[in-house]
Amino acid sequence: MKERRMIKRIQGDGGFTLVEILVAIGILVFGLLAVGTMQISAIRGNFFGGNTSIALTLASEKMEDLLNRNWDDATLADSTTANNADLSSITTVDHQEGVTEDGQVVAAGAGFYRRVWNVADSAAPLPTSKAMTIVVTWEGDKHRVTVSSFRMP
Repeated sequence: MKERRMIKRIQGDGGFTLVEILVAIGILVFGLLAVGTMQISAIRGNFFGGNTSIALTLASEKMEDLLNRNWDDATLADSTTANNADLSSITTVDHQEGVTEDGQVVAAGAGFYRRVWNVADSAAPLPTSKAMTIVVTWEGDKHRVTVSSFRMP
C-alpha cells in the first residue's frame, strides 16, 4: 500500500506542462521586446542631446567671435536687409557656413551642421547697435538652436 501511494505522488509531481512553458516564454519575449524598444529610444535621445549640445557650442563660439571683431568687419555686415524683421530666418541670410561633425568649418551646405548668422544695423531699442542672431541647424534644417545678442560700437 505504501508503495502505491509513493508511485502516485511521484507521478503527480511531473513538472511544468507545455502550456506553462509557452506562457513563460511569451512573457519573457514580451519583456525583452519592451526593453529593446526602450533602448532604441534612449539611443535616439542621446544622439539628439549630443547634437544639440554641439550645436549650442557652435552658436556660442560664433557669437563670441562676432562680439570680438571690429565694428566694420565684413562678418558683421548687414548684407540682406530683408531678414531684419526676423533675424532667426534661415532662408534669407546674411552669412552662413557649414561645420563638420568634428568642428571643421567648410563651405555652406557641406557640413553636418549649418551655421547661419544674421545682423541688423541700428536695431531697436538701441539705435547705434547691431542685433546678431546665430542659428545652427542639422539634419537638413530639421533641428535648430538659436543664440542672439546686441553689440555696441
